[in-house]
Amino acid sequence: IYLTYYKLMKNLTLYHLITLLPIIVILSFYAYEAIDTLTFTVLFFIYAFVYRPVFDFKRLKALDLVNDNDWRKFIGLGKIRFKFYSQLMFGKD
Repeated sequence: IYLTYYKLMKNLTLYHLITLLPIIVILSFYAYEAIDTLTFTVLFFIYAFVYRPVFDFKRLKALDLVNDNDWRKFIGLGKIRFKFYSQLMFGKD
């Protein structure tokens, strides 16, 4: 079955899988001492401030809640993500 990227981001279960799998892997590596504390910290910050905001923006864009010009609001802490928390986490309007 072929899913377009647009449909992929609209699917709540797939969105959670895409966004949570990397942090689960990072935490697992750290728990089993496959990576050191510095590497864990760097990977965590990349996840929190780069990876996750990008996919949150893409999901909100697929849901037509933001437009292309809003991407700058997602950089760093990306407080705009908290405005749409229920749509991101639960798919509620």
